[in-house]
Amino acid sequence: MELLFRMLVAGFVIVAPSALFLGLWHGLHKLRDDRLVERLLDETDEEFGRSGQFVLTPTARRSRRSGAVACRACGTPNPRGVRFCHDCLSKLDSA
Repeated sequence: MELLFRMLVAGFVIVAPSALFLGLWHGLHKLRDDRLVERLLDETDEEFGRSGQFVLTPTARRSRRSGAVACRACGTPNPRGVRFCHDCLSKLDSA
């Protein structure tokens, strides 16, 4: 009986981490936003060509064209609808 219990525990210890990892992998795959990734890649291709630079924050020039709100504390342009500055985390005026 003790041998059976040990075998079950060993099987659980071997299988559980793999099952949890696969569950995490599939969950992250479902959360992926392909449209956002494609838009970001298109914007960086327009701006930098194929130079290999990849920027996650919008540039000031692009943000001004899209109607961004500038932070009063640091001057960083932030997209409309954002409550806090992406750079200094100070609260933005709701416009």
